[in-house]
Amino acid sequence: MPIIAFKGSRVVNKRVLCDNSNFKLVRRFELISWALKNKVLKRLDRERGWVRKEPGGRLAVCLVYPNVYSLGMANLGFQTACHFFNALDNCVCERAFLPEPSDIEEFARTNTPLFSYESQTPLKEFDLVAFSIPFEQDYLNIPVILRMSGIEIETAVRPVGAPLLMAGGAAVSLNPEPLADLFDAFLIGEAEGGVEAIASRLWTLKGSRTDKRDALLALDELDYVYVPALYEFSFEGADITGARPVNGAKSKVMARKNMSLDAYPLPASFISAPEAEFSGAHLVEIERGCPRGCRFCVAGFLYLPPRWRDLGEVKAAVTEGIERVHKVGLVGAAVSEYPQLKDVLDCGMRARGSMTLSSLRLDMLDAPLLHRLKAAGYSTITVAPEAAGERMRAVINKGMTGEQIMESVRLITEAGFAKLKLYFMIGLPTETDEDARAIVDMAIGARAVMKKGAVALSVNAFIPKPFTPFQWHGFEDMDCLKRRISLIKDGLKKERGITVNVMSTSEALVQAYLARADRRAGDFIKQSVRDGLKAAMRAHDKEMRSSVSLSRQADSILPWDFIDHGLNKAYLWMEYQKGLQGAATPPCDVGRCFRCGVCLPFLQER
Repeated sequence: MPIIAFKGSRVVNKRVLCDNSNFKLVRRFELISWALKNKVLKRLDRERGWVRKEPGGRLAVCLVYPNVYSLGMANLGFQTACHFFNALDNCVCERAFLPEPSDIEEFARTNTPLFSYESQTPLKEFDLVAFSIPFEQDYLNIPVILRMSGIEIETAVRPVGAPLLMAGGAAVSLNPEPLADLFDAFLIGEAEGGVEAIASRLWTLKGSRTDKRDALLALDELDYVYVPALYEFSFEGADITGARPVNGAKSKVMARKNMSLDAYPLPASFISAPEAEFSGAHLVEIERGCPRGCRFCVAGFLYLPPRWRDLGEVKAAVTEGIERVHKVGLVGAAVSEYPQLKDVLDCGMRARGSMTLSSLRLDMLDAPLLHRLKAAGYSTITVAPEAAGERMRAVINKGMTGEQIMESVRLITEAGFAKLKLYFMIGLPTETDEDARAIVDMAIGARAVMKKGAVALSVNAFIPKPFTPFQWHGFEDMDCLKRRISLIKDGLKKERGITVNVMSTSEALVQAYLARADRRAGDFIKQSVRDGLKAAMRAHDKEMRSSVSLSRQADSILPWDFIDHGLNKAYLWMEYQKGLQGAATPPCDVGRCFRCGVCLPFLQER
């Protein structure tokens, strides 16, 4: 199987996207380049906590992160899945990543196959190659990784003896369909318990020498495993007209959800990697989900209900992390709402370490919390108003007033912070040009409160995501997005102390397409590695724009309708309608409200 020699890559918001517009086919790969192997060995030497197990008699798994090492090792989902696999006696799990742009030429020049870190084994020699995929934009790197591994991109043409390919992670748990042609199966939902059951079943099947078809039927028996080959779709234009399981497959894939977080090991940086993003911080998940119900937010719905980690366990993990690397990152969708957050920060400061938080809500900030953040090493406060006008914040159910936002900016300034970063979205449902201009006014107002401080704006296009109330809403017209970006930039270009960073609208278009597309998007993904991303976008321009702009109806068949995350679809539609009207919904009251449907089955079990 020939592999591709790539002439370049580019970095998009710190994520690497391979540029495959120029490539040549090279002969079959032979030996592993010593330069590449030596780089991996040096990284392993700097890591702490990595596992090397003998493969004999075990299920051989290679867990792949579809971007570069520094990003993969800073991803808790990836690290946790690797830990779960390696905790099993009958399984050995090794890691692989998309090579850095500077290394891709060496892979091609030396005909080296992509190999695992721990034992430098080519990926095609493993029993299971499993991808951890948190972001849709990384879909385009997957064919690159497969080509570099000598693995056929399409599952239908892989020969007997090729490894089984599976994927999990937030992106594919929302909508795996764009990757249906590439993967044999998907783990839908949260990893706890699911990884162990899949590995156990595959290890048993390995011993009986079962063929791939029977292996996939066996995996389909697990409620949370999706096997694309067992489902058929019919289409008319951009719409799906029919969807059905075949060969006895289940009609619904029940997403795995761990309602008792403390029943499994706390997700943390099981492997300390100095080169990981976030300055090699020891990451600790202290909560999962968010009660606020912001209508655009995937994490706020995918991970319902909100669940908090045990305080004692969190403190122990923080202390361990500071002892190892002197810096801890607290991870979750609503970290600032963790009930004992101040106690956790005090624990970190007593251990004389620095700490960071993955999420902060403006209306949760007070003087004591800001004092602790300052003592923990913070120099910049990053928050997300998302929308600048009162009406737009009501549409997205953000639940805070302009007065609250400016009061929080005042508290931030009084606490001694001179740098503030604000996240906004454009292209939200019902948005007008005046709503975009309100972002200019809020930025100027925040800068005035901070006086000599610096305000940095990050402005991104709103991308409708599955399993949110806005999943039915279309992506905004590209010309409209560009006009509103210009309104913001022009309105702030003469303002001192304010900078604006904007996500490329073409990159937003690709992400919007991949987020809500059906399995026909696989042709676009495959062409991107064959001819380059720009050529693929030109060839698929009409279908991409038709797909992303489509505003679906309540009874429309959605590509991900066969997945059940416990969310009542009628509730999501009701929230969509409330959003269009600017009506508020209060935060969820876990265990006492049943409006979304997530908690009810678990309460009934009790």
